[in-house]
Amino acid sequence: MRGLGVRVPWSAPLFPPTPYGKTSDTLAPMSAVERTYAEQLDREDPLAHFRERFYIADPEVCYLDGNSLGRLPLHTIDVINELMVKEWGGEVVDGWHHWLDESQSTGDLIGRVALGAAAGQVLATDTTSVNFYQLATAAIKARPGRTTVITDESNFPTDRYILQGLAKEHNLNLVVIPNSDDELITSERLKPFLNDEVALVTFQVVQYRAGARNNVSELTELIHTYGAIALWDASHSVGSVAMNYDADGVDISVGCKYPILIWHDGRGRYSSY
Repeated sequence: MRGLGVRVPWSAPLFPPTPYGKTSDTLAPMSAVERTYAEQLDREDPLAHFRERFYIADPEVCYLDGNSLGRLPLHTIDVINELMVKEWGGEVVDGWHHWLDESQSTGDLIGRVALGAAAGQVLATDTTSVNFYQLATAAIKARPGRTTVITDESNFPTDRYILQGLAKEHNLNLVVIPNSDDELITSERLKPFLNDEVALVTFQVVQYRAGARNNVSELTELIHTYGAIALWDASHSVGSVAMNYDADGVDISVGCKYPILIWHDGRGRYSSY
């Protein structure tokens, strides 16, 4: 399912009222399906005021498609109008003198606020799939003579399709780790598949289906002990969980911003925003 809009008789809370989805201690005992319960959650939601910052055409619709395209922030309308009128309209072709640098400056912002990556390592460019293909190809070529690529069955389908094509193109052995019940990739599950023939290992930071969060630091360190390169897909984690790519020694990574972000040696390594 790509998305869903549901018409409901009240405004459902946009966020959990307290950390980790726990309800407030002040809530009176009542059924979770009662309207009064939902209304009380709304009243006590500390983030409820953020609703006023978005364009909502129909307040009776409970919008559940934020994974594909979030609601339009009102401030974005002003920013885009300013871009169209003052920059495109006023500068025309001269705008390229600073537009060309937006990929890096935007990437630096994403790296600082969401990835724990220092400036000069992140680019906002192209699409996730295009960048995944380019980075995976670069990693394979950086390990000449190695013949194996590793991923898992729970990885995002597009990533797996790209790896299948690369394996065929470069005559590589693609190893796909079977699903576990929780879809979590642990060092114990990964280690039996690692050897000196592995060029690339790639997983998601957060599994898109189960929501399991893989240990980036631990798995990256294990992958490095075999001389392989780790490629992380942060599409379902950036902006939603804390990450620290510099400290975790991440080699390369891709991701996308639309679900959450509404608007180690200095190598450039993160792209696709």
